[in-house]
Amino acid sequence: MDFNLSDLQRMLLDSAERYIGDHYSLEHRRSLRDSADGIDHAAWQTFAELGWLSILVPEELGGLGGSMADVAVLAGALGNRCVREPFTSSAVLSCTLLAGAGETQGAVLESLVAGEARITLAHDEPGERYDYRSPRAVTLAEAGGTLALSGQKMMVLDAPSTTHFIVSAQGADGLALVLVAADSAGVSRTDYALYDDSRAADVAFDRVAVSGENILASGAAAEALLGLALDRARIALAAQSVGAMEAELEICSAYLKERQQFGQAIGKFQALQHIMADMFVAAHQARSMLYFALSQLDAQAAERERAVALARVHIAEAAQLVSRQSIQLHGGYGVTDEYEVSHHYRRQLIIEKLYGDLAYSFSRAAA
Repeated sequence: MDFNLSDLQRMLLDSAERYIGDHYSLEHRRSLRDSADGIDHAAWQTFAELGWLSILVPEELGGLGGSMADVAVLAGALGNRCVREPFTSSAVLSCTLLAGAGETQGAVLESLVAGEARITLAHDEPGERYDYRSPRAVTLAEAGGTLALSGQKMMVLDAPSTTHFIVSAQGADGLALVLVAADSAGVSRTDYALYDDSRAADVAFDRVAVSGENILASGAAAEALLGLALDRARIALAAQSVGAMEAELEICSAYLKERQQFGQAIGKFQALQHIMADMFVAAHQARSMLYFALSQLDAQAAERERAVALARVHIAEAAQLVSRQSIQLHGGYGVTDEYEVSHHYRRQLIIEKLYGDLAYSFSRAAA
């Protein structure tokens, strides 16, 4: 794998550092709590104009035809400033599922690329924990000559701001992935905020009418496509986590140089230097594991799954060490809302839980 940035990656990184650096201040991020869905709609439109939402869309469908390495560069910049817009759920996970369905979903992909549509996966169900292979309790069955979707989903990430759901359901041929408009008759949801102020919802489907053209995949094809999309989403989140760790290192380094105690900067204390050294090593090892997972994303499914699971384990453990020590270095007030490190700490906790937590990744790697 070539670790040098390509022209596209340099363009993505430059645009991200300029826009995100200027726009996503601590005060701006805190102000989004008062919005109904927790996102900055003007910023999302800018994401579209900068081409960030089209990285994984094939060129023949109007996208950039980029790779997950390109996504990781951008995701790292998003994580560096604790950006919580629904980039992973829409532009990575859902984009992979829609592109896998082929040209039949070209119009929806165009809306996503234009920033008009935001799409998220509704998969997790009550009574289970990260169960991505078992039969779904939500059903897709024929009723009165039409297909109807019925059942409940929980913890649907970014649901309050979504325009469409991709719902995993049990159909006649096994697993089915179904595209459903969020405002369809029979769809209801209960919204809530997560610990990092991002949003999720529990969603109920009461005999929601589904047309055949909105079934993205079914059977073994659906299982393979969902597995690929979820692994891509996990790596995008891992890249955000690595970006957040590197930001925490910068914040702590600056703080240790500025904070005075006993007439000198606390960064001169050897005990704190040792903590920073441990954080530095953990962050760099996490980036190495990210590169390892990226190098295996196009391998056979079993090799890809193992690489992603191992990377998630190492990166999640490193994120816990770095974010907790960042709080420690700032003292008791590091946990308060006025300090940047507290926001990174909360974001790292949420990232570790999405699409399979640390324990799930351990078991997946062992299997």
